[in-house]
Amino acid sequence: MIPSTKFKVGINQFFLIKIYMAIPNNTKQNQNQVVQAQPPADMDAEKALLGSILLNSQILQDVGDKLKGEYFYDPRHSIVYLAMVELWSTSRPVDVISVLEYLHNTESLNKVSSGTVDKEFLLELISKTSLSTSHIHTSDLIKNKFVLRTIIQVGDEIKNLAYLQKDHPFEILDDAQKQLFDISKNNMEKEFVSITEVLKDTFERISQLHDNDVEFRGVPTGFIDLDNILGGLHSSDLLIIAARPSMGKTSLALELIKHVAVVQKVGVAFFSLEMSKDQLVDKLVSSTSGVSLGKIRSGHLSDDPANNEFIRLGQAIGQLDQAPIWIDDNGALNILELRTKARRLKSKYNVGLIVIDYLQLMSGKNTNYSGNRVQEVSDISRGLKMLAKELQIPIIALSQLSRSVDSREDKRPMLSDLRESGSIEQDADIVMFIHREEMYHKETKKKGIGDLLISKHRNGETGAIELAWIPALATFGNLHGARTSRRVNE
Repeated sequence: MIPSTKFKVGINQFFLIKIYMAIPNNTKQNQNQVVQAQPPADMDAEKALLGSILLNSQILQDVGDKLKGEYFYDPRHSIVYLAMVELWSTSRPVDVISVLEYLHNTESLNKVSSGTVDKEFLLELISKTSLSTSHIHTSDLIKNKFVLRTIIQVGDEIKNLAYLQKDHPFEILDDAQKQLFDISKNNMEKEFVSITEVLKDTFERISQLHDNDVEFRGVPTGFIDLDNILGGLHSSDLLIIAARPSMGKTSLALELIKHVAVVQKVGVAFFSLEMSKDQLVDKLVSSTSGVSLGKIRSGHLSDDPANNEFIRLGQAIGQLDQAPIWIDDNGALNILELRTKARRLKSKYNVGLIVIDYLQLMSGKNTNYSGNRVQEVSDISRGLKMLAKELQIPIIALSQLSRSVDSREDKRPMLSDLRESGSIEQDADIVMFIHREEMYHKETKKKGIGDLLISKHRNGETGAIELAWIPALATFGNLHGARTSRRVNE
């Protein structure tokens, strides 16, 4: 909402004085026009449109759903417009007498409009109707002036925060980006769409899925049983992959990234707070080439013509070189920096997936949490969910589990095991746990098998699947028989 005229002028005067005092005396006269600049508004357009509506209320059919009361610069014009919209929406006459009667009987409006809107005022509006020939164009003009005023208001607020220097610069920058993004989003016109258009799009989408033998509307993960449950990765979803250390969180995330980027050709941004970019790329090259991580790190590769590991390595690097993957291994990332970088990657490269390794290593909004780490992690998880909705892409955040898992006889993780959980469980659309029985029982029959437990799924079923654990490559793969949707008993 635009603040009152009095408040708005006060803020502008404050900054204009600051600017004026900083201008050398010999240039102040030339800058006088800037110092005395008024907020963008077209009073004649506002009067002409309101007068036209008083003469022909059917105009509201074209502008009633596009033009808001707050778009008018003169508060009296805003009050009159809101009154006319209310009268029209309840099938009552929209004329001078009806508007005056409505304002008189409406207590909330009458207090504001007392002494400012009378018969003469409304008749003056009618007298301006000849200034406009197109009510659509005039309403667009009024809206555009409002957007300009809003931009100025946001600029003044951001400038004020910068002068005060009370907040961290990146927090001010993040706030500026969000407010400007909101201006664009809130003032984007959304027209009604007939079901005919929607049905056409639906049929084309289904036909494409059928013709290409694609099973899922989301981005496939490459893990067959997982896709059967989730239907792929969906926009706006926040997914949590949690496990105790050394269970393979990062390995699973890298397999997802590889399939999404290499096979599906969807851009991925990987924010690694734990491992360096070199370590991550080594793991990606290892799983892609099938050459063990130990050999890659040592350089002892086989030259056997039947199994030339060096050639396989080169082929894997060639595959990954074409993949749209961006890595940030800044270990001191906070939620504000993440949002800034994510918006830039989305805008520049249209990334379709963000992965964070891992959530508990992030910091909050540069605010003093007084040691309340649960609250800080809660702010981070909430911020990730909001970012997923804002960018309309899925976000995967890896998470640690508390040590309480190790103290139980049954080591399978539960939602209550999420470390510093706060609102992680509440904010997440999907929560998955990795459990490898062989980490606790060496003689288990489930050697080489990892259980992926889907404990929360906001838009679908929960359950568990089995994945193959490949020790030499330190990664996961599809277990034999996955296409029959082999599941673990819950």
